[in-house]
Amino acid sequence: MSLPLLITLFLALPLAAGAWVRFRTTDPGHIKLLLAFSGAFLLSVTVLHMLPELYSRNSEHIGLWVLGGFMLQVVLEFFSRGIEHGHVHVHVQPHAHSGANHTLPLVTLLSLFIHSFTEGMPFADPRVGGDTVFVAGVLLHKLPMAIALATVLQRSAVGTGRSWATLSVFAVAAPLGILFGHHFGMRMGEEFLSGALALAIGMLLHISTTIIFETTPDHRFNAKRFATVLLGALLGVFLSIITAH
Repeated sequence: MSLPLLITLFLALPLAAGAWVRFRTTDPGHIKLLLAFSGAFLLSVTVLHMLPELYSRNSEHIGLWVLGGFMLQVVLEFFSRGIEHGHVHVHVQPHAHSGANHTLPLVTLLSLFIHSFTEGMPFADPRVGGDTVFVAGVLLHKLPMAIALATVLQRSAVGTGRSWATLSVFAVAAPLGILFGHHFGMRMGEEFLSGALALAIGMLLHISTTIIFETTPDHRFNAKRFATVLLGALLGVFLSIITAH
């Protein structure tokens, strides 16, 4: 997949999700099922498809970078309040100079930006950017994430202009990460791109497992959600097998 097409997809998806929330009613139950499916699919693709690819490279300290990405996501979610995996109960503050207008806390937006920026960097590598299964998994993860952010803004009566500005900042984060990875990947070589992929995989492992755990609140079995998780995982297994040949 070409670099311009990747950038377009990562840029357009959050804005499309924002338009959907703005003009259509979203069913929370359907969003939870989408989250469950995307989390299971992403976990399956990451474990079966991308981790073997990562460890096949002759790069040092890959495990440390994966662990670092996992722990980075722990820190980021402290500030983002879990919007990355569909949480919509985020307190939005009144804007100091705009009367009744509200604004998303800057630290929350910064956390989401760092997450998407870091996630975008490894796609500068043609091997990663050309992997349609992994691209689909990350885009599928970003869809409910963008819906959650748009829902938070809508429920909090954030002004239309401010809402679109916030979504736009979030939308450009991954494309900027791709461009950053492309620039430094050309200068620093495969070691940089492998580290960026390992960091992103660590973050995705945290997010995907958290999503799956959260689909069973209070550890109560839910057949519909379990079937959705199973379907997402099996699709990831199937696609990983057929693309390996």
